[in-house]
Amino acid sequence: MDDTERTMIRRTAPGPAPGEDAILHVLQVEVPPEDPARRVILGELPIRIGRVTGNDLVLAAPEVSRSHCSIVLEDGRAIVNDLGSTNGTHVNDQRLTAPTPLEEGARLRIGPFVLAYLRGPRRTLERAAELERNLDRAARYVRALLPPAIPEGTVRAAWRFEPSVRVGGDGFGYRVLPDGRFAVWLLDAAGHGIDSALLAASAMTVLREGGPPGAEPGDCAAVLAGLDTMFDTERHDGLFFTLWYGVYDPHTRRLVHVAGGHHAAYLVTPGAPEPLALGTRNLPVGAGLWGRAPQSGEAEIPPGARLYLFSDGAFETQRPDGKQNALADFLPVLHAPPVPGVPEPERLLEAARVLAGGAEFDDDVSILVLDFD
Repeated sequence: MDDTERTMIRRTAPGPAPGEDAILHVLQVEVPPEDPARRVILGELPIRIGRVTGNDLVLAAPEVSRSHCSIVLEDGRAIVNDLGSTNGTHVNDQRLTAPTPLEEGARLRIGPFVLAYLRGPRRTLERAAELERNLDRAARYVRALLPPAIPEGTVRAAWRFEPSVRVGGDGFGYRVLPDGRFAVWLLDAAGHGIDSALLAASAMTVLREGGPPGAEPGDCAAVLAGLDTMFDTERHDGLFFTLWYGVYDPHTRRLVHVAGGHHAAYLVTPGAPEPLALGTRNLPVGAGLWGRAPQSGEAEIPPGARLYLFSDGAFETQRPDGKQNALADFLPVLHAPPVPGVPEPERLLEAARVLAGGAEFDDDVSILVLDFD
């Protein structure tokens, strides 16, 4: 098997009694979320986890050692032991130095994989598994709506989407309007779970298909007002989303933009000392405009400019020392020099990981970068 493949394969370990109330000990792969083999039940015999076939649980990635770690049940407790792996086995972001009992809900990080340890009655875990499958379906639906990159043209677009362990509600997109202008948006539905994911998917579909009824897609304020009416929180169980929406005219080099509860996008231009914040003060979409017209903004886009849009999952993270990161901690990354051979969205995502101390993200992270000729 190619070590670069990130595919999990498992052999069936001896299972417990089949009764509904039998206590199960389960490892569930949470990252990467698209991994097809999601769960393995721990039995009376220890299981070994490693990169190559012959292990009970195969996690095929270069960062995983051939024989990475083992887990055994002792007196009803799951004990994990690192087997001298190169990159270590981490439990709740702490590297193991000795055999360690797992508490229910603990997360193991093995290379790029994150596995949750669950313990409970079979009936309870099966219900949780069905919920997990529904969440997966919702997350896949949202990802299917994301646009292809644009590698060439007067406006080039590249992006990186990193789903969190919990299903969130990020979404973004762009399209060329019939008159040649370029529309772009990024939204973030409040909360986590199926409802947030489906709200994001619904809003993305509306924007992809031309915007809310009666709103000209090049009129940013009208688009925000139309979405606010369509997704009124009173008709959507209290749910809302934030939005940044902009329209660029390549003939005039003007970008009109509007934000509903969302932080600014940032424009980096050649020779400018700092990124320019492009944002407006409006309530989140669905909260109601109370008869007021949305506030919009406008900016000139010089040749060679770069526009950054990103969700708050990129900066609302916690450092290893317990300090909470904020937008101001992430902004210096935008003006840092590029890394040769590394796509700009990937560079920003790695910087976000560093700010979070390497821990998995608690929220979806969306990073969209536009380059202008």
